[in-house]
Amino acid sequence: MYAETKSRPNIVLIICDDIGFGDLSCNGATMIKTPNLDLVAQKGARLTSMYSGGPTCTPARAALMTGRVAPRTGAARVLFPGDNRGMHEHEITMAAYLKGLGFATGCFGKWHLGDIPDSGPLKFGFDRYFGLPYSNDMDPMIVYRDEEAVEEPADVASLAMRCTNEAIEFIDKTPKNQPFFIYFPFTSPHHPVTPEERFIGTSEAGLYGDTCEAIDFYSGELYKHIKARGQIENTIFVFTSDHGPWWEGSNGGLRGRKFETWDGGMRVPFLISWPAQILEGQVINQPVATMDLLPTLCSLLQIEPDSNMPFDGEDISDLFLKGSLSSHGPIWYFDAFSLNAVRKGKWKLHRKRQTWGGEKFSQWSLPQLFDLERDPAECYDLGDRFPEVVTELSELMEKFEASLNLKDADDREWWKGSTLGDASGWNVQKV
Repeated sequence: MYAETKSRPNIVLIICDDIGFGDLSCNGATMIKTPNLDLVAQKGARLTSMYSGGPTCTPARAALMTGRVAPRTGAARVLFPGDNRGMHEHEITMAAYLKGLGFATGCFGKWHLGDIPDSGPLKFGFDRYFGLPYSNDMDPMIVYRDEEAVEEPADVASLAMRCTNEAIEFIDKTPKNQPFFIYFPFTSPHHPVTPEERFIGTSEAGLYGDTCEAIDFYSGELYKHIKARGQIENTIFVFTSDHGPWWEGSNGGLRGRKFETWDGGMRVPFLISWPAQILEGQVINQPVATMDLLPTLCSLLQIEPDSNMPFDGEDISDLFLKGSLSSHGPIWYFDAFSLNAVRKGKWKLHRKRQTWGGEKFSQWSLPQLFDLERDPAECYDLGDRFPEVVTELSELMEKFEASLNLKDADDREWWKGSTLGDASGWNVQKV
């Protein structure tokens, strides 16, 4: 394996909050320009069928960080300030695995996996943290450095700049013979959209587009700084999103948005470059999941996963290094604790919708079967034509759901005690 013959690669993992698949110019955007991210795609691989671990912030991050479906981690639903809960304390994150291998580990941005300090980044393998622990519509908005509150209320517009500066400082303080892991979860372009003043008016897509161009700029600053240090050749550089776009943004012509398990809420942009190993200019269409990233890194770096915390994600290194993958298991579409849908090959079976929202017609016409190769917008139900596929995928979902052995039943209907607030924040109330 790679780790036997060469120095271990640095790893930069950038994840945005609510940016859509179609918001990058390399993915077809015409009103937003993302030249720095386009370069990452040109220098490596661009995936067109990458699926998030959930259509909301917390579960998407939990799956990414642990390689496990979010309901296993204790962080299957959106967390709020003061919830006094987070991921199960025994979960092993990407940072913890890499720190055990000698990496310097830093998180700069939005955490959203539990309160600080009890469930913060430093409890899950990070050496350093700077950022806003929750979304920019949740009160109180407090910026932390490590486990110390340093700013309230947060100056959200300048956070991308400040987190970038903190990350660059962390990189510069890491000896060149020690690999680093930078986890950079942007707070933006989550609603309310608050771009830094210098970017206002730079795009043709309003304030949302301006914010996306700021994301591109600061992602480029990290990339360029690592290149200037002579380290980009052996750096795995990843850019993705937590789920589909919310009130604005492009889902790339797919059906649905954030909060929904239609593909528009779950399929995310994913770019990866590693000049030392990954061929340039690849476009990969095979369906895979963000929770595959940690098992892949463990394989590449010869890290033995903890047998008590088995991955649900898979090693997809052959996809990048050899250009193909012999097989991949089902893609699971979780909405909090509910398994709403599954994709296997070209087929997707949707058996539930919006389990948290109580939409009056949310359970009509179900289950529905879609051929995503011919019908990526999920317009035409083929269940009556292929009943054997409906049966196969239904049984697959039931078997997997039963295997989870969930112990968080008390948290399954959390949304019944919550109401969505206005633009100023989420109001958590008993109803």
